[in-house]
Amino acid sequence: MIPISLYCKNQYPIVLIHGFLGWGNDEVGTINYWGGENDIEKYLIEKGFTVFSVSLGPVSSTYDCAIETYYQIKGGQVDYGLEHSKKHGLVRKPKSKYYKGLYPEWDSNHPIHLLGYSFGGLTARMLLHLLDTSSDNIDGSNESYLLKYSHKDWVKSITTMSTPHNGATLSNIVIEALPFTDNLLPIANIVSTEYYNFDLEHWNLSKSENESIKEYINRFIKHPAWNTKNSVAWDSSIEGAKELNNQLIINPDVYYFSSSTVASTLDPVSGHHIPANHISTMSYPWSWLIGRTKIDVGNQQQTDSSWFQNDGTVNTVSMKHPFTGKHGPEPVQSFSDSTDLKTGIWYHIGEYNYDHKAFLGHFLDDPKKINDIMKIFENHAKELYSLP
Repeated sequence: MIPISLYCKNQYPIVLIHGFLGWGNDEVGTINYWGGENDIEKYLIEKGFTVFSVSLGPVSSTYDCAIETYYQIKGGQVDYGLEHSKKHGLVRKPKSKYYKGLYPEWDSNHPIHLLGYSFGGLTARMLLHLLDTSSDNIDGSNESYLLKYSHKDWVKSITTMSTPHNGATLSNIVIEALPFTDNLLPIANIVSTEYYNFDLEHWNLSKSENESIKEYINRFIKHPAWNTKNSVAWDSSIEGAKELNNQLIINPDVYYFSSSTVASTLDPVSGHHIPANHISTMSYPWSWLIGRTKIDVGNQQQTDSSWFQNDGTVNTVSMKHPFTGKHGPEPVQSFSDSTDLKTGIWYHIGEYNYDHKAFLGHFLDDPKKINDIMKIFENHAKELYSLP
């Protein structure tokens, strides 16, 4: 194998950011988020790339996930910020969230590549936003180092895979059909176990030792986590994603890549999309619903038929680049090996015929497809290392 150092232009670490209901290494038995029964992270490392993966709150908001990502990479006590913690009733610095740091030397002289899958792509964009901006406080004296100052040039590139940049109609569908899912955080805290931890310590939803049952129930009922917008449920909805796009502006000095997944086909009779033959049984009913449901987006408007195509979880049209919000569509063009890459533009790598879970290697037992997925990640890692 030819050493990477002989042909690459950079060897910046690639940080993998999982999505909704994701998990970190060794957290769910022998099943990897990145690869299922296989291991994409290990595969890339064996190929010579420097790769890290983070483990975030699986139902937390883009903001909270971005904060956690920063401290897991850089190291230190997680600090959700003074203003944000006050607004949402959070424990600003939960004692259980202190990290040594995957890459403590991270700074403008040692930048990184962020690669987010699904909701993890929104987390990557939010993290870049937090790095690019400084505190809104007049003096900022009580804010964290991350939020108080601007940290330019800490990120070389952002790659999003199957990310709902403009929201996912499935989020709206589920919330409308099952209204209690809008209260995802307190419910998740109740069902959290040692095997699968929802990492919600910063919400202080658990009973404290010196708290009576009556006191705890009263506090729990009145907790700000109920109906909060600081969660994955809101951020992944059509309206929530639009709010994010109002805030998250493309950085003219960062390289952007995206890829999409498809697991539905057009029914020429109805005009709807129906689940494709290669979709998993678990994703089949969701694909069917997404493929025929229009969502109200305000001002007496709805999503149109372009939103029907999907991968069983996310609308394919939402994966390419952000196009909702007050800033309008962000620039995008198709990627090819001969493309003269520029910063501040989304390069769409293409559409892959996998459902949302299969593209990560989940529920796959076809060796060829597993190998193809590994090669997709490897080829993109090579592209990232070829950036100046």
